[in-house]
Amino acid sequence: MTVEELIAQLQALPPGTPVLVEGYETGFDDIVELAEQHVAQYRNAQEWDGEYQTLDRFTKPERVALKAVVIRGRRGGRR
Repeated sequence: MTVEELIAQLQALPPGTPVLVEGYETGFDDIVELAEQHVAQYRNAQEWDGEYQTLDRFTKPERVALKAVVIRGRRGGRR
C-alpha cells in the first residue's frame, strides 16, 4: 500500500475513527509514530516473517532497497 492509497482509504472514514496497529502478541495498540525505513522484499519469507525486512538482514548488497513508512505501535518493536 502506498501513502496515496492509505490516505484515500482513511478519508472515507469518519474523522474520529481510531487507527490502531497489532499489539505485541494479541490485541491492538495505538500508533505512536511513523518511521521511515529502508527495506528490501524478502522473497523466501515464512508464514511468521514479514514480506519486507531491514537491509541488515541480507548478505547480498544488490538487494533493491525501498524507502517505506512503518506505522509503529507501543509494543510492536518487541516482535
